[in-house]
Amino acid sequence: MHRALQLRDIIYTIFRHINEPSAISYHAEPSVTYDDDDDDDDDLLPPSVIYLDEPRNDGPRNNVGRMTLAALASTCRTFQEPALDLLWADLYFPYPLIRCMPDWRNRWRLDHTNALSARDWEVLQKYVPLVRTLTFLPNALDLYRYRDVLSALRQPPVAQPPLPNLQRLDYRHHVPEDGHLLDIFFVPSLTDLTIEVQHSRLPDISFISPLATLCPHLTSFRLFGYGSHEPTVATVSNIIMSLPHLQALQSDHLSQEAITFVAWHQSLAELDISITSGHPYSFPQYPHHPLPQIPPFSRIKSFAMRSTHLTAITAFIQAVQPSPSNLCITTSQGMSSEDLQEFFSILSRSFHQTLSDGFIDIGTIKPLLCFSRLRELHLLTGNSVHLSDEELAAMGASWPCLEVINFNNGKGSQPVPSSNISLRGLILLVNKTRLRRAHLMIKGDGLGLIERCPASMVGPNDFQHLVLADTTVNNPRDFALIVSLAFPKVKKIVVNPSRRRGWAKVNEYLKVFRLFQEGHWRN
Repeated sequence: MHRALQLRDIIYTIFRHINEPSAISYHAEPSVTYDDDDDDDDDLLPPSVIYLDEPRNDGPRNNVGRMTLAALASTCRTFQEPALDLLWADLYFPYPLIRCMPDWRNRWRLDHTNALSARDWEVLQKYVPLVRTLTFLPNALDLYRYRDVLSALRQPPVAQPPLPNLQRLDYRHHVPEDGHLLDIFFVPSLTDLTIEVQHSRLPDISFISPLATLCPHLTSFRLFGYGSHEPTVATVSNIIMSLPHLQALQSDHLSQEAITFVAWHQSLAELDISITSGHPYSFPQYPHHPLPQIPPFSRIKSFAMRSTHLTAITAFIQAVQPSPSNLCITTSQGMSSEDLQEFFSILSRSFHQTLSDGFIDIGTIKPLLCFSRLRELHLLTGNSVHLSDEELAAMGASWPCLEVINFNNGKGSQPVPSSNISLRGLILLVNKTRLRRAHLMIKGDGLGLIERCPASMVGPNDFQHLVLADTTVNNPRDFALIVSLAFPKVKKIVVNPSRRRGWAKVNEYLKVFRLFQEGHWRN
């Protein structure tokens, strides 16, 4: 073996690269290997069940990287520890644990077993210290098995806590009755906790009340799905106010006291909350903060706000005037152009002319042009977008860091979608920005507006993903040629299935032009 492969740092670097997601394969039955020899205590490797495949609807499937790590773990002592560390670091509950156990098919797959034998735990305890991330995913077919395994892990001979080095827990298993079983995973090493609940089946979440004591180093806390349910709001609010080291928080509605606590939290940088419509948010100087003159939410770098109405978010922004690097707004009901205009005006702390009803034009966008570091713009309002090529280029000049632009997921207004943007406008936009992805509706017949070679108009770029949901095309060959010359990294254009017929030709030509440019035509 080469000396370099005897250095742990190099081995871990190589194995992490191997473990990256790769070719996916699907099997009806899982692949399992384990050593069932009780007498051979001097084996090179311990009894090892390395899970190679996840069941349907329960996380990542078998991929080449994990199969390779499984083989490497059985190769030699030097490779065994790094390979097992990576294989067990991210665990999708409960199948990897079940498949380690002798005779697992009969006991855990066919029967309702809810206890572990001494031999089961002897096998498991070799691997559970390696688990860093535990993920529960909704799986209606295996609800009883989740509960059986959770119950088994709480009983002798299992040492408590069963996952002593767990750092991240992601629980989206929507069974209220199972929530109280989770406390065995609340360990001092836990830093990231995500719990999603269903509003229609709200659990009693009092089991997370001692979170601050059990997990003193928690820096990321996400609990959502409960909406405005008052008892849950009170419980979640009290828990949040007991977490001094938070860096990321996602929740639904919170009490005014909790909102005030969050507004001046000293370490919180990422916030995602629900804004209550009609609530008169008030933020007086926080009496317990050492520097009370600091504005509320001034430390938040990434701020996501959710509400039923955009007007509630507008009022909240007007009250607190946050200045995050990243801002995400989500509403569950439609908005008028006046509401959108008011929101942008408040956001930019300036006022602009009112729009014509139902349209988003440069007047709507103009208040946003002052954000010179804007990286992503998503306008999913359903309003018709009326922008010219020159206006799109002006937007690009104002946002040189722009990487993603999304207007209504590329869909046009109904019943007759139309757009003033042509392929030339997209080329001008890419030329002035760092654009990688665009969801637009453009004029597919505006090819004559391109006055010179597309490659010379745009230069080298990283533009890769183009979604033109409602765009129609009259000349597939010319359209594909221009796209291939202007955007060499675009492999396929995504369109609305109802318009797939014309675009199938475009993508066929794109493939041919790509092969030609790469020199494969010579073969």
